[in-house]
Amino acid sequence: MNTVTLVRARKISSLHAAFHTLEGDGLEVRRAIPSPAFDAIGPFIFLDHFGPIEVRPGEAKGASAHPHAGVETLSLLLEGRTVHKDSLGNISAMGPGEVQWMRAGRGIIHDESPDEVLVRSGGRLHGIQLWINMPKGAKHTDPVYTHVNADEIPLLPHETGTVRLVAGRIGDVTGPVQTSGDPFVVHASLMSGDTLRLDATNPRELALYIMTGNVVIGGQAVEPGQLARLTSGDALDVMAKENSELLLIGGDPLDAPIVRHGPFVMNTIAELERAARDYHAGRMGQI
Repeated sequence: MNTVTLVRARKISSLHAAFHTLEGDGLEVRRAIPSPAFDAIGPFIFLDHFGPIEVRPGEAKGASAHPHAGVETLSLLLEGRTVHKDSLGNISAMGPGEVQWMRAGRGIIHDESPDEVLVRSGGRLHGIQLWINMPKGAKHTDPVYTHVNADEIPLLPHETGTVRLVAGRIGDVTGPVQTSGDPFVVHASLMSGDTLRLDATNPRELALYIMTGNVVIGGQAVEPGQLARLTSGDALDVMAKENSELLLIGGDPLDAPIVRHGPFVMNTIAELERAARDYHAGRMGQI
């Protein structure tokens, strides 16, 4: 007897527009997570999108020294150059296509600033920062920092454009960022008319964010600055109506309620107060 396996395509369950806000030293961003409608997509509790913008000489902005605790940050740069410094002593330059992953744990201070050339001469700046929630009971682990070069991010088969697996697994391909919550991150640069087809069985929760361009999923358009929450399913088809940059993110849902204040994300008010005390007492170190 032959068994027929039905493939369920993921569709859009709801669309949400990112809102504009200022971050760090006055950098304008579009914030898609959190939203008034939801706190997270899988383990991702924060999505800020900056650019693409043309920065004039002397006007490049970043985020000077500030703390984090209880989260992991995942930054992806598409255009421009930035420099990371932290209280562990790391100094790391970041260029287009590269990724930085930082586990803040019990607390770390870092600085994310445009490099000297971008500040002096101006140029293009475009990127994404995500926060991954740390699971209950693990928010006080030691901080860690990792820089991922562009050539360490595997490419997924695609006839035109570029599809990169930053985190998670598709078939026998695994992304370089592996941590709790089973995070799934795909960055795709699609050409007009392209159709991206992915095995999307693994992420329990999944969403698509459009940075530039315009795409269609199941006959419904998604425009720049919009995040589409997707239904459950086994496969995903995304058709680009024009040249597009997009991000797919997802993973396991949060394992516990979270409380957050600025750069600190914990499970209880007491933990939040402890993180604030540690920061003000200098226990997160200094750059």
